Amino acid sequence: MYRLFFLALLLPALATAEEAWNTGWRLSIDNDLWTGRSTDRDYTGGIGLTLSGARAARYPVSIDGWRAGLDRLLGFSGLNAQAENLQFHSQQYGMMLFTPEDIDSSEPLYNDRPYASLFFLSNSAFTVLPDRATAYVSRLTVGFLGLDLAENVQGFLHDMTDSDVPNGWSNQVSAGGEPTAMLSYAVQNRLYASKRQQLKLSYEANAGFITDVNAGISWRWGRIHTPWWQFNPSQSKYIQQSMPVFGGPQSAGEMFVWAGARLNARLYNAFLQGQFRDSKVTISRQDMQWLVAEYWLGASLALGRKNRASVFLRGHSDEFRGENARHAAWVGLVFSRAY
Repeated sequence: MYRLFFLALLLPALATAEEAWNTGWRLSIDNDLWTGRSTDRDYTGGIGLTLSGARAARYPVSIDGWRAGLDRLLGFSGLNAQAENLQFHSQQYGMMLFTPEDIDSSEPLYNDRPYASLFFLSNSAFTVLPDRATAYVSRLTVGFLGLDLAENVQGFLHDMTDSDVPNGWSNQVSAGGEPTAMLSYAVQNRLYASKRQQLKLSYEANAGFITDVNAGISWRWGRIHTPWWQFNPSQSKYIQQSMPVFGGPQSAGEMFVWAGARLNARLYNAFLQGQFRDSKVTISRQDMQWLVAEYWLGASLALGRKNRASVFLRGHSDEFRGENARHAAWVGLVFSRAY
């Protein structure tokens, strides 16, 4: 098995021969303060930079070889082996920060969610089967929980915005740092597509720092010139995850609104339950909500042939039980440029 992993690391990902080296980049920024609330809490913010194209599979720091090796080992790549397909790659660098409601206290808060953070690298392959109106997503994410850098980053951002400085980061999950990973597989099916609107269904399974299965529906309406598979807001785990950037003449003039929802059957969430390393504050297994409903709605505007801007609101139902259990919501901004 170890030989498979090392061999996969050295081999370029499949089906990249016709993929351009650089197809674009995307910057995603989330912050819960943009919802108008006066305090940070829950998923308080995140940043993700996505690089798209064959380069994502061939950079020296890429983990796409590991992802492709796992696909072959688990048989996921065989789902499209005999069909005409298009394959695209992307790589994302990012971070996510989580806080309890009371960020003034430096003491452990045992009746609320813990502080948590993730700094990560993610590689994705997106395979489209046009004749079957189906698309597949394969993603591997690796990173570190509990780095001290989380406190420094949030402190810097709060200094810039003259906000209250969080004082409890020493109590975060896996404080001091711990490696983590997540493997994700998703299937998308087109349900309906016209010149004005598109509707698709998605199924997903994740194993790692978040372990769940989910199903959801996505819709967009407006001035649409691109195929149904080129817009993927459902691909998120708090922050919008690594997906390829698409552009070109057909995207010029696009302007549309979009919305969606999904239901997650969640088995494990390291941001709440901790991982292997001891953590001062965690949510016990019996206090976890195993069904989490999620929603999103937003608007996107193409700025010429290469640039796109989106704004959205995303949220979910309670993730745990207790006196401080609550619905969470945040606003995101996304800027992308295609080449």
